Amino acid sequence: MCPVSKYLAGLNPRQREAVEQTEGPVLVLAGAGSGKTRVITHRIAYILGKRLAEPQEVLAVTFTNKAANEMRERVAGIVGSKRAGKVVISTFHSFCLKVLRKHIEHIGYRKNFTISSESDARMLLRRVVDDLPSAEGFDIGTFKASISLHKNRTDPTAPVRPGPVEKESREKYEENLGRVIDAYQSALRAANSVDFDDLLLLSLQLFREHPRILGHFQSFFRYVMVDEYQDTNGVQLELLRALVEKHRNLCVVGDDDQSIYAFRGADSRSILGFEQQFSGARVITLDQNYRSTSTILEAANGVIGNNVMRHPKKLWSELGKGAPIDWIVTADEEEEAKHAVRWLKYIQEKTGACYRDFALLYRSNQQSRPLEVTFRQAGIPYIVVGGQDFFERAEVKDIVSYLKVLANPRDEAAFLRVVNMPRRGIGDATLHAVHDLCRKEKLSFGKALAETLNRGLAPPGAAKGIRAYLSLLTRFRKRFREPGISLCDAAAELVGAIDYHGELQRMARNPEHAHNRWLNVEAVFDAIKAYEADADNPTLGGFLDESHLNGDGEAFSREDRKKSGVTLMTIHSAKGLEFPYVFIMGVEEGILPHERSIAEGGLEEERRLFYVALTRGKRHVTLFEALSRSRFGRERMSKTSRFMEEIPGQLLRRHVKAARDMVEAKVAPPRPKAKKRRPRKKMP
Repeated sequence: MCPVSKYLAGLNPRQREAVEQTEGPVLVLAGAGSGKTRVITHRIAYILGKRLAEPQEVLAVTFTNKAANEMRERVAGIVGSKRAGKVVISTFHSFCLKVLRKHIEHIGYRKNFTISSESDARMLLRRVVDDLPSAEGFDIGTFKASISLHKNRTDPTAPVRPGPVEKESREKYEENLGRVIDAYQSALRAANSVDFDDLLLLSLQLFREHPRILGHFQSFFRYVMVDEYQDTNGVQLELLRALVEKHRNLCVVGDDDQSIYAFRGADSRSILGFEQQFSGARVITLDQNYRSTSTILEAANGVIGNNVMRHPKKLWSELGKGAPIDWIVTADEEEEAKHAVRWLKYIQEKTGACYRDFALLYRSNQQSRPLEVTFRQAGIPYIVVGGQDFFERAEVKDIVSYLKVLANPRDEAAFLRVVNMPRRGIGDATLHAVHDLCRKEKLSFGKALAETLNRGLAPPGAAKGIRAYLSLLTRFRKRFREPGISLCDAAAELVGAIDYHGELQRMARNPEHAHNRWLNVEAVFDAIKAYEADADNPTLGGFLDESHLNGDGEAFSREDRKKSGVTLMTIHSAKGLEFPYVFIMGVEEGILPHERSIAEGGLEEERRLFYVALTRGKRHVTLFEALSRSRFGRERMSKTSRFMEEIPGQLLRRHVKAARDMVEAKVAPPRPKAKKRRPRKKMP
């Protein structure tokens, strides 16, 4: 066997073609379960094996740290960990962060900038909106979503698509949105901070304004590969176009039928228009599925074939026909949950399946409540995926905010979070005075705090607290810079200096609650230790970068998969995963497809979402429909999802369970009471 042929072993003809096509733009349309990650990893190995590039000259980008880590491990398994370690395998955001850490001063920021977390950004946005009386009354989340969509596009002059705002308020909202965006960005800039969208947008700005820097990256990376290409937004597309402009060696792998993140700014036109954007592109379709039965795939093909905006393809499998898809109709969501438990136990009795073999998928998180209650009552262990990110927990944010203030004295959101943690008697009136100084004299928050002391703007109690706070920061800035001190030891000293353990005990509902929160603080120390062990040159800023880019809420972890419990998760969270047995809950109009998406013209994306749910199943899929659901405290009749009509009838096995009679009795309008007739008066 020749040296490179081993990198082609085990690939089917289409996969092999994708691996061997190394030059020029290549679009690999990889259907669900068709081995897309295998193609990327073997392609990297093939390029290295043929000595077309050195490992460090290959860039592979994806969207989650979990996917990047998996890709890195697979490449290491083929070419060895030493060579794989030099290949740049990264998320878009991590790659852009490295670019900005080296070159951001060229566009007016300091190199010690901090990344504003989602909650930090909301806090800053709240202050911005409060300073704009005309914007009063609008939800901060609505503004934040619109700002994110605005930044994810490449044309900043294009009108911003407003968020979900009532028609009568939309004009006022649109009038204020531009002001809010400008003020929010100005506040971030003043704090020498960037949000996650800025990591991409500022990198593109850097490349456009400084061709020499762009030229360096263009020459350095000779081959660029992208996983999950259907999830790219406009800014990411332009970044890729800039990077490969000279050599055009771009290979993207994705599936337009699984483009389900428009709400985050993903634009399916990137993959649908690839051949127009990159002339001469080679298109290779992977349609053999290695995951699911033919029945599941035929159902998925039947549904997705109704979308107009897609590349035509049909998945097929050699894994056998499999059982029909069961369709269980119940009276309401409570009965739906009970039948899910019974059906799960029935499958277990017939097949010997474990709890972790099952996943219950739903369109929105609100659907999990009756499921959780029923599983708890039945004594069935379960895992709810998509809980709170570790780095968004209150006690963790407190410690990280202290570290952010030490790393970047201009970080206003971090300053505000910990200025009174623990309590220092610095009241709202004093903080308002500090804000006025920041705004009027363009001072950082720390300098403005010091000025309130110098100018006597703080009452005696607050002045004492400000002195203690600023003294603490000065002391620990020096401590973190001392040679020989570990970051973890310095952080532990800081936490001890503010007596955070005692503060948790004072704030907690009970001792157990305080103990659990303290365990999260100790987990921060563990995270710092792990970072120091892995980093070549560990710094406080480096740890903060990693903590913001590696939150634990983004994906279903291996630890979760090892637990013996049924998985409950949204369909969005399930993308990229697979389970032997999948239950799809709530196949009803208004839920799947979602009523808001229907109203906003997003039916094709909802269909793609249903397609993703179906193709998570390996052996069997069960669909659950409730004939009525409680909404806003009232029982309402439901209507079967239109997507059910798109599944070929011979693939379905319907179970009604006498639900129709039950639900009609439950939601039937009360009969009007018969009016008592007054006796007629007889004429005298």
